[in-house]
Amino acid sequence: MFRRLALIAALIVVVAACQHGGPDESVAAGPQYEKLVRLRNTDVCALLPRPELAKLGPVTAVGTNELYECEAKLGEDQKTGPRVNWSVRALDDVAMDAGTTVTIEGLTVNMISDKDTRPPEEIASARFRTCSAFAQLPAGGSMSPTLTIPPGAEPCAGTQSLVTVALAEWKRAPRLGDSPDTIQTPVTGADPCAVLTKLPKAVRGDTQWVDRCWFELDGHSIYLEYKHATDREFENYLPVKVDGRQAYRTSRDDNAS
Repeated sequence: MFRRLALIAALIVVVAACQHGGPDESVAAGPQYEKLVRLRNTDVCALLPRPELAKLGPVTAVGTNELYECEAKLGEDQKTGPRVNWSVRALDDVAMDAGTTVTIEGLTVNMISDKDTRPPEEIASARFRTCSAFAQLPAGGSMSPTLTIPPGAEPCAGTQSLVTVALAEWKRAPRLGDSPDTIQTPVTGADPCAVLTKLPKAVRGDTQWVDRCWFELDGHSIYLEYKHATDREFENYLPVKVDGRQAYRTSRDDNAS
C-alpha cells in the first residue's frame, strides 16, 4: 500500500490576503452548494474500479492520494510501472489551450499529452510518458484522470479509455464507502464552511472548493482547508494547544498555517 495511506486528519487555517469576502450566509444553499455536496459524497476511488485498471496491467496498489484524489500503481515494479491518478475538483472552467478535444458520454473532454507541453527532444529522453484528461461534469465541477506509462507507447489512448469509464461511473453516483480503497476520516465528505455557523462575524467568500472554505474574519482573509497528512509533515512545526488539543503552527508570522 502507499506510504501516504497512513493518514491523519489535518485542519489547516491559512491567512490569505488576496481573497475577498462575499455575502454572509449562515446556511448554504443553491446550485453551488449542491455541486459541492455531490463532489464530496462521491467515492473517488470507485470511479475507476480495479477490473478497469487491470486492463492496463496488473494492479499492485490502489488508494487515496489526496482527500478527493485516488492513485493506482500497476505492474510488478512500482517504481517504473504505469500509474493512474484521478481526482474531482470544484473548478468549472477546465478548457485548455493545448491538446485535443473529444466528446465522451455527451461531455466535452480536453486531452493533453506530454507532447503538447514539452519539446520533442525531452519526450525522446523521458523516463515516463503522460496524458491527462479534463472533463466538465454535468452538475458542475470537473474530473481529471492522468495516466503515466514507461516510454515506447502513446498514453492518451489509455487515458481516454479511463475517462470514459470514470464518466460513466460518475453518472452511477458511487457513494462514499463503495470502494474499499478509499480512506475515510472525519474530514472525508465534510464541509469546511460548516465552521462559519460558529463564527457569526465571518463573511463567506465568493469562491469555495470541495476541500477549502474562504472567509473574512476580524479584518483577516482566511481559508480553512481539510486535507490528509502524515505525522512526518509536522515534525518541524511549532506545537501549540488549541482548546486542549495538540495543534501545530508552521511559523510565528501572521501569514501562517
